[in-house]
Amino acid sequence: MRSLGGRAQRGYVDLPWGQVHYRHGGDAGAPAVLVLHQSPLSSATYEAVIEPLAKRGLRVVAPDTPGFGMSDPTPTTWTIPQYAEAAWTFADAVGLGTVHLLGQHTGAVIAAEAAFQQPGRVDGIVLQGLPLYDDAERVQKKTVYAPPYEPVEDGGHVRVIRDRVKGLYPRLDVAETDRQVVEYLQTGPDYATAYRAVFDHVVDTDRLDTFPVLLLHGADDLVDRMTPQVTAALPHAGLVTIPGGTDFVADEQPEAFADELARYVLRVPAAGGAR
Repeated sequence: MRSLGGRAQRGYVDLPWGQVHYRHGGDAGAPAVLVLHQSPLSSATYEAVIEPLAKRGLRVVAPDTPGFGMSDPTPTTWTIPQYAEAAWTFADAVGLGTVHLLGQHTGAVIAAEAAFQQPGRVDGIVLQGLPLYDDAERVQKKTVYAPPYEPVEDGGHVRVIRDRVKGLYPRLDVAETDRQVVEYLQTGPDYATAYRAVFDHVVDTDRLDTFPVLLLHGADDLVDRMTPQVTAALPHAGLVTIPGGTDFVADEQPEAFADELARYVLRVPAAGGAR
C-alpha cells in the first residue's frame, strides 16, 4: 500500500509489552527500509522523507522506539540487545522480511545490534550518526548527560526542556522545537533510558564492518564530530555527508536525503564516486 496525500501513513501494532506506533509508506513488495530514530524523539523525524522514498521505489517503516513517541513504555529498563530484539519483533508483526536498517544516533547503535542478531535478514545498514564513545566518555555521559526534569505546577519544566532542545539544536524553528518539547513531555521526566542503554553498550565495529554499511548524515549533525573515528573503525563503509544538514537533514532536505538513501538501497552508482 502506498502512502496517501504526500504524507506517511500511521498505524499501531500490538506486541508483548504493549502497542508500538509507526509511520510507513511505499509498496508492500518494494525493498524495505526499517528506520530506527534517535532518542528521546520519534519517527516524526522522518515524516517528510517517507513519501519521497516511496516515490523512489522503497518501502519505509519507521516505528517509535518503545517508550518514546506514541509507543507504550517498556515494562522494565531495557538494554540495547532488548531494543534490537524488539525491532525484529515489530518487523515480524508488520510483515517485513529482509530489510535495510537505517538508524540514527541511539537508533544506529540499536541497528548495529539488530544486524548481529539476525544477519540473514539484513541487506545493508545505513548509519545516520554512529556514536562511538570510549570508556571514559561513556562513564562521564552516563553520570551527567540528559538529567531528568522535575514537573512543577507553574510549568517551569517546559522552559527547562525547551532550553535543552534549543541548546542542542539552535537552528530549529518554533514549530519543530515545539514538537520536540512535546515528545520530551510524552516520554516523561526520565527521558534518558535509551541514552543510558547506549552508554552501557560497546558496538562491535569489527563485526559491523563485515556488513555493507553506508554512513549518511548532515554535515552539521552533532555526531559528525565522530566521523574520523567511525570511518577508521569501519574502513569498508561508504560515507555521504549532505552539506548544510543537521541531525534533522531528512526533514530539512528530504529530496537530497531520499536520493542518497535510494541510491544505496537500489545499488545505483553514485555520480563521481561520493565518499
